[in-house]
Parts: sequence; C-alpha cells; structure tokens
Amino acid sequence: MDTLRLFELKQQGYCCSQILLKMGLEDARREENADLIQAVRGLCDGLQTGMICGILTGSTCLLALLQPEDAKLLISDLVEWFKCEYGENNGGITCYDILAGNPLNRFSKCPQILAAAYDKVMEMLEANGYEF
Repeated sequence: MDTLRLFELKQQGYCCSQILLKMGLEDARREENADLIQAVRGLCDGLQTGMICGILTGSTCLLALLQPEDAKLLISDLVEWFKCEYGENNGGITCYDILAGNPLNRFSKCPQILAAAYDKVMEMLEANGYEF
C-alpha cells in the first residue's frame, strides 16, 4: 500500500472507510463515484458510534463491490482475519476497543491497520482472480 496516498486522502478529510473504497476504485481503474464515497461516510468512526471498525466495514464494501459473486465467502474470511489480527490484541474489533480511550491511537494504530487491511483485500481479490 502507498502510505503517502493514504495520508493525502486523510488530509483531504476522508475517513478510513472512504479511503479504502476510494483507493480500491482507483486501483481497480473504476470510475470515481462521489455518491458511493459519500454514502460510505456513514461507516466512519465505527458507524459514527464507536462500534465496528470502519476499516473492516469499508473493506467488506470493497470486496462486495469488486467481487460480488464471491463476496459472502471473502467477507467471512476477511472478518476472521481481522478478528485474529486486531481483535485479539485490542479486546475487540470496534473503534472503541481499538482506540482504547486514547485519541492518539487514531494516528498511531489506525493507519497501520488500514494499510494492512487494504493489502489483505487486494491479496484476496487477486487470489480470487480479480485483475488490477
């Protein structure tokens, strides 16, 4: 993942869910879809409530968009991976769990998780025959 691109999008005001979708559309050479990117804003910050991490929900949206026929299986695999990678170390997969009451974790933990999740989604798509 190009972390510079991630930080540029964050500087433009996009949240994790939006960044995942925006980069995925760009890498898949799909048309920019401003309405879709705006709609995904509802997933930001754990559904705006600190609940399930927007990185995970944004990743599942990208899988469903780019590989709809296999989305159910891919999403299930992604959720299991995310729970093992991040849920166990953070006590759960919600924004509340991951941030652990420290707003600075948004700058230390979240970019690393976002980059890893994006790479995982790309790996899963390519292994499933998607061509970028």
